Order: sequence, then structure tokens, then C-alpha cells
Amino acid sequence: MEKNVIFWFSGTGNSLKAAKDIAAVLGDTELVNMAAKPDQFFCQAFLSRKAERIGFVYPCYAGGIPKAVVRFVEQLNLNSDSAGYVFQLVTCNENGGNCGVQMKRLLATKAVDLSYSKWVSTVGNYIVLYQLEKHIDESLRAADEKTRAIAADIQVKKSGEIRGPVLPLRAFFGVFYAIGNHYMNTKPRQFTVTDDCTGCGLCAKLCPAGNIAMREGSPTFEHSACAQCMACIQWCPRQAVNCGTKTARRTHYHHPEIQAGELFHTKNATQGARV
Repeated sequence: MEKNVIFWFSGTGNSLKAAKDIAAVLGDTELVNMAAKPDQFFCQAFLSRKAERIGFVYPCYAGGIPKAVVRFVEQLNLNSDSAGYVFQLVTCNENGGNCGVQMKRLLATKAVDLSYSKWVSTVGNYIVLYQLEKHIDESLRAADEKTRAIAADIQVKKSGEIRGPVLPLRAFFGVFYAIGNHYMNTKPRQFTVTDDCTGCGLCAKLCPAGNIAMREGSPTFEHSACAQCMACIQWCPRQAVNCGTKTARRTHYHHPEIQAGELFHTKNATQGARV
């Protein structure tokens, strides 16, 4: 097996870019997309695969771990025999929230220790809440620089105590996370598709929740399991997909060094990528 495995989750490419950059430094690394549901064969097979380093790279959602990542880790048959050095990198707009302590607790249920956890501030993509920042190039350069420093730490297997934010902030992020996820799971988002849609199906291929179905050449949103990754809005080549009343007027974004096809959640796109 490869010396290293990085499990990644990404809507607009920020986290995939970080995962690829770390893999480039480490070498001999398999990249696995957590958006695809881990089938039983993959889960069981991983038990017998000893990796020197295992990493998780994903964005911070509502101050915590995206539910898609939680479900993946819960299903993954990872244990202390298959995991050597375990790290994570969280991409975010401003702060990694409770992701470090959350992942540490999640892995502890499998008797696996999280050795290293860092977050990297990059371009925010939650177009429902805010306009795209003006200095994108500067933010991406800063994110790349910090990611390289983190990759150097991971290469030498640096470890340390995983600390969350100070108690008041930890409590705030906990409440924010609970409310945010309740909203995502129970309140149907106001997704709409304009006549500019060409029926290309890109949004359906990108949706990590499998929440979009193409019917009669047009995307239909089920609203039942939206991950709020914004991929459908941000990657639409005609800017035909929107949510609420404000996204149509806001500047769209996806990472300039990532191609949409790299994010597809099909099984073929999920496994076999190596650096």
C-alpha cells in the first residue's frame, strides 16, 4: 500500500488544493474523496492496509466538521493497527472552530489518536451569506504558504496537544454547529434554476450529498440531505443555479487550480488518485 493516504472533502476546491499540496510534499500518497460513500469492500479492505501517515483535509462548516465527513469517518474501519501518524488540515474563511477537538473525539471511538491538527484561512465560498472577498490572489498565496509549512510539519510527523478555542468560543461554536446542522437537515433551501441552464448536469455530478437529480434535462433539488458546500452554485458555467434571493448578484468562486471533474463523487473519481 502507499505510505500515505489523505481523505479529502471539498465543494469549491480549496480543500482539495490543500490535500494535493500536502501530497506533493509527502510523495507516494493516495487521495480519497470522502464525498463518495465508502462501500463495504473499501471499509473492510482498509483494515489490512497499514499507512505511515493518514490525513483528513476538509472545510470547516458552521464551526465544525461537515456531516459528510463525520459519516465517512464513522463508517471507515480505521483502527490503531491500520493508522500510524494521523493528521488533519481544515480550510476555513476565518477560523477552524471546534474541528480539532471534534475529530480527536471521533477518532478516539476507534482507539485512534489524532496527532496533528491545523487550520488554514483561505477564500470563503459560502455565497448564501456573504459576497466574495476582493483580494482573492493574496488570500490564496497566503493559504498556499501556510499549507507548505504545515506539510513540512507532517513530513517529519510533528505532533502536539490538540486544543480547541478558549471555552467561551468553544461553547459558541458548539451552539452554532448544532443550529447550523439542524437548519441544513430540516429547512429546505430555496434552490432555483433559471432559464439559462443548459442541462449540462455538472451540478448533479458535483453534489456530495447526491441531492440533485437531472429530470427532463433540468436539475431537481431534493432538499433532504444538502451539505451546503455551494458547489452547485459556484461551479455552474451559466450561473443558473441560485439559493435564495442574493446569490445571483454575488460573485461566484471556485479554486482556480482545481478542475470540476476532480471533485466528482463517483466511485471512479474517488479512488486511484495518487501523487
